[in-house]
Amino acid sequence: MASGRNEARIYMMVVNDHSVGFLPNNITSDKLFQRVFGHHIFEVQRAEQDDTYITKHGAHHDGKVHYEFNYRNYCLQICERHAQTNDIFELIPPKCFEDEQAEIFVSNYSHWWNDKTKIVEFRPVHFQHENFLHDIHYILAIKKGFIRTNNTENRHYLINRSSSFFKNLFTKYFIRLDSEPYVYMLAKNGIINIHLSRLGIAFKYSSQHNTITSREYSDMHVDDNQCFGTLTGLRSGLLLSVMAAIELTYSTADR
Repeated sequence: MASGRNEARIYMMVVNDHSVGFLPNNITSDKLFQRVFGHHIFEVQRAEQDDTYITKHGAHHDGKVHYEFNYRNYCLQICERHAQTNDIFELIPPKCFEDEQAEIFVSNYSHWWNDKTKIVEFRPVHFQHENFLHDIHYILAIKKGFIRTNNTENRHYLINRSSSFFKNLFTKYFIRLDSEPYVYMLAKNGIINIHLSRLGIAFKYSSQHNTITSREYSDMHVDDNQCFGTLTGLRSGLLLSVMAAIELTYSTADR
């Protein structure tokens, strides 16, 4: 005969004496989390530290990477822990780079600080990228104070926006085309590649010849005199001249 009792069963998973659940809303709704992880759902367990959660399952292909989330004083800290190497990377908010770097280096990448190597890795923004851990486009070496491409065969170094070289070229020429956050310069072996990211155009500066040539019009260079004839006072464009004229100057000087 039935006893008439009502039974309620509650299931809870416990791993290493810590219950497993999901991240709280104040973490998943945070701008920093949303930018990189979007709507990805992590199973997490509480860590030893208060207000800290660590992922139950390893992420990415080898499953050896865990993420740790700490939310305290309205500030979210996200760390990436690599079990095989013991490396720990901290996700840096993009606003930390807004005043120092060109817009493309802020908006196109997520930024991961390794305290052991003193290096910031510029990776894809989105966690779901198939090669999120290893597709590192740029490296910021804090001790040496420069940003470089992460390509050993074709390494370029970013020209500091506060340097006199950058300021001189920008204010003389490229301010006519766009504002400073959308211009960046990469150097290699005396050649400076000048990119205007918003316009999608580029130029090349040769320190040997002191000339700036156009990528889009390879037979043209930026004229040193931008106040030229009837174009005097032009402020929203660059005057290009054919390379033949400057090449003639070089050949005459070499005689």
